[in-house]
Amino acid sequence: MINKVLNGIKRFFLNPSKFRITYLLTLFFTNVILIRSAAVIVQYVLMLWAALIIYFYYIRNGRILKIKYVHYLLLYLVSITITALLNITSNFWLNMLMAAHIAICFFVFYGMHTEKNKKRIYREIFLLAGAVILITFLLNLAAFPLACLNIHFKWTEYSVIIYENRFTGFFINPNLLGFMSAVSIIFAHFLKKPSFIQRACAKAPPKWILYAVSIFNLICMFLSDSNASFVFLLFYIASYSFFAIFKKRTEFSFKQIAIKSLKFISCIVAASVLMILARMATGYTVSQLAARTEVKLPSSVTQPLPVPDVNNNPEDPPVSFKHQNENLDSGRIRLLMESAVLIKNYPLFGTGKANLVPYSQQYIEGGLHFSDLHNGYLTIIVCSGIVGFIIFIGFAIHLARHMIKSLFLEEMDLRRTIFPCLFSFIFSYCIYSCFEKTILYEQSFMVVIFWAILGYASLYMLKYDHLQDHIKFKTKNKREDKTEEYDAPSDVEVSN
Repeated sequence: MINKVLNGIKRFFLNPSKFRITYLLTLFFTNVILIRSAAVIVQYVLMLWAALIIYFYYIRNGRILKIKYVHYLLLYLVSITITALLNITSNFWLNMLMAAHIAICFFVFYGMHTEKNKKRIYREIFLLAGAVILITFLLNLAAFPLACLNIHFKWTEYSVIIYENRFTGFFINPNLLGFMSAVSIIFAHFLKKPSFIQRACAKAPPKWILYAVSIFNLICMFLSDSNASFVFLLFYIASYSFFAIFKKRTEFSFKQIAIKSLKFISCIVAASVLMILARMATGYTVSQLAARTEVKLPSSVTQPLPVPDVNNNPEDPPVSFKHQNENLDSGRIRLLMESAVLIKNYPLFGTGKANLVPYSQQYIEGGLHFSDLHNGYLTIIVCSGIVGFIIFIGFAIHLARHMIKSLFLEEMDLRRTIFPCLFSFIFSYCIYSCFEKTILYEQSFMVVIFWAILGYASLYMLKYDHLQDHIKFKTKNKREDKTEEYDAPSDVEVSN
């Protein structure tokens, strides 16, 4: 009896799928104001669980060496360890804690393609997508009526419902609400794929529910006025549309190329215009509703929005759901100039994430404009230096080439699977990373979800493996055929 209990506990704690779902949802809740403190404590406790999985499931069984392009990942971990040692007198243990977080992303999330039980992973994607959609919808649904009534207040140091004239709901800032809403919309797209639902051994939710929830979350994303989330969702649509239009074709006439390109551009322009108009209409409509149905709470509860009252009206003006900051770059150009100073002083191995703020106060007058660089790529080169950045880019290039080949050279119709959706998520996230705290150096849902999606996509990448196949682009006209061929990678690269 005792042995059965012990074996059951062992199977539970050495189950990477259960850990991934628990960890991601915990990180999700760290973005929710009311339960953030408890979730932050749990997230660090869960890192001990991750350490057990990495050692017993990946290192002890030798599974870690089966991870695709693992040598780049190991080199990167060595590089950031050197960074921590070079700065050992400044936040050494915090830098090593960040290294542990990065190892979790590399091995437990991206490395999931080494697991034998693939059905469990498909089920995991289904459960995670459903949970994120449901929780995001419920949080937005609870906050939306309050925004319509222009009710907003402070909870400890956080603004609830409205933050600087933008809809933040119960999330710690509007950008997170926008990102979570965009992710939930994309996940709803996942759940409409019949082949994926079949592999997950699950029952597909009714499509009308998925559409209704997605439309509502889209409205909430518009009200958050998050430009980066808007770009993220728009590029997801663009990437998926590109695949749908150019799928499975490596041979085109000039006429076909022109027609398909025109069709693609028309789709993107139409989607962009519709989303911009819908965003403007949503903000105007809800702001007018808030103006007509405003409910006053005691001044000790509510905090008036810092919007100037040109009519000297003592009443608080309703929200307009637009940025108060009229600077389009939101200080990111200034951050770029400030990061150049840090790169100049720590070019090879960087500063380490924990030293970003203290070193900026030492070398930059007034320190960083924000506490973070708000650019995933810039953060990597500043924190891990040129050496770490080159290693990471090497990993990214090899993985991108492998994934593109597997997606576009597969003869099977992949539109019924989520592989194109996963690829589109990754592509749009890479664009999104130019504007937010993403990719690696943040222990957050926004970062770890990327590595989870990368891991899910790697399952399909290796299933429809076309790494050694040639990519041929043929253009035909009446006079001649032109063929351009790109060779497959060498045997050394394939072995990686």
